[in-house]
Amino acid sequence: MRIIIDTDREQIIVPDTFYKAIDKKNDVLKQAGVTDKKIEYEEYVRECFERAMEAPWIRKSDLAKKR
Repeated sequence: MRIIIDTDREQIIVPDTFYKAIDKKNDVLKQAGVTDKKIEYEEYVRECFERAMEAPWIRKSDLAKKR
């Protein structure tokens, strides 16, 4: 899932399917019997952002080379 950090607007922009995708992940956890864990929308983005900040930054044009 791609999330945009818009530095001009100083906003995080999630895709239209974001909330539904997180809800599906929570449904999978629930069906697996995991009752003490629920993925929170903002926390999910926060954790992904923290991991991304630790990884080397790449340009968008470099993505095509990695596939």
